[in-house]
Amino acid sequence: MDQIKMPVEKLNRMTESGAIYGAQIDPAILAYAGLFILKNVIPVEIAQKYKRFYDDYKVSPEFDRTRLHLTEVRFPQTHPLTSILEEVPFKNLIAGFFDGNVGLFSIRIIKKDAIDDKPVFLHQDIGYQHGSFQRYSLFVPLTRCGEHNGGLRFLPGTHKFGYLGDVGSIRDVVPTDLATITPEVGPGDVIVMDSALWHTSNQNASHDERIYYDIHINQADDPATKQLIVGARDDEWALDYSQDFLFDGSRTQRIVGLYRDLEAAKAGK
Repeated sequence: MDQIKMPVEKLNRMTESGAIYGAQIDPAILAYAGLFILKNVIPVEIAQKYKRFYDDYKVSPEFDRTRLHLTEVRFPQTHPLTSILEEVPFKNLIAGFFDGNVGLFSIRIIKKDAIDDKPVFLHQDIGYQHGSFQRYSLFVPLTRCGEHNGGLRFLPGTHKFGYLGDVGSIRDVVPTDLATITPEVGPGDVIVMDSALWHTSNQNASHDERIYYDIHINQADDPATKQLIVGARDDEWALDYSQDFLFDGSRTQRIVGLYRDLEAAKAGK
């Protein structure tokens, strides 16, 4: 059998016709392409408010630019940046998922600018998550984002291959005639992605700020839920997924230990 097989022509028609864009999600398109781009679903003034929160945060002593990640910025649950989860237009949007019972897995900022301008390798998010396998990533742009500043680039349909069993860089093995897409989006838009979809981003050649929220959602009853966003939750099952609580010698723990040993060896200890 072929090492990889995809309905390239159908996927290309779907993306090139603009069918993956709209003011409301088409569930059939999202399920098939693994991607849907919503236009003008959040009032621009709301997005601008959270851009101001980000601008204040990035010059504060508390700014948490994750050291071992190419684009990640974290913030505490008490920070005003988290309040976007309570905005009515956002809650109305996600109420369409999981029969209206939606939990938060994680919320963060992913940014590129003059300081962080490197490309991000091809990957899928689900390998970095835990809990159930049905989950979505919502990218909410706070600036103009696109090809010119290293915007997210998606490979439609690749979520159909499911969880790949690793969290390394994926080789670009899809058929060469598959049309990939880097949506030109801005404040007010939302990109909805199946968390298993393969995606990447190029270098930020312009050094213009490229700021997205990266919000991961799952079914409210998923034991990986950090907080309920909309609907109801039956939390009969719960598990602390923190690395050091749950694992003894996980892959990540071993890698961290390896780097620690290498640094000690370099220091002659």
